[in-house]
Amino acid sequence: MQSRYSVDEVCEKFGVTARTLHYYEEIGLLTDVPRTEGGHRYYEGRSLAQLEQVIRMKELLGISLQEIRILMEMEDKLEELREAYRRGREPEEKTAFLDEAAPLLEAQIERMSARIAKLAELKEGFEHRLACVNELRG
Repeated sequence: MQSRYSVDEVCEKFGVTARTLHYYEEIGLLTDVPRTEGGHRYYEGRSLAQLEQVIRMKELLGISLQEIRILMEMEDKLEELREAYRRGREPEEKTAFLDEAAPLLEAQIERMSARIAKLAELKEGFEHRLACVNELRG
C-alpha cells in the first residue's frame, strides 16, 4: 500500500471530487494537507484518516458537515486532554483534565440522543405509512 496519494488517486479511491476535497479543507474538515514543492496537494496518514472519518460519518450517520466538524474538533480536544492527562503528575492536574473532558462527552451524548429521538420519530412515521399501505392492499 502506498503512503502518499495525489488528488486524483484520492478521488478515485473514495468516490469524491477534487472540489469536495478542497471544500473539506476550506471548512476545516481536512487539516494540514501537505503540498509538493509545486503547490500540489497530496494526501497521506492524517489527511486520509480524516477524509475516511468524514465520509463514514456523512454516509453512515447522515449528519451535516457542520456536525462532523464539531465532532472532529471535539475528538481533537479529547486527544489533547488524553495526552495532557498522561503527562500530568499530580492528582489535581489529572482531575482538572477529567473535569474538562466530562462536559465535552456529555454534550456529545446529548446531541446523539437528540438525533436518535428524531430518527425514531421518523421511523415511526414510515412504519405508520407502511401499515396504511399494507391495510389498503388487503
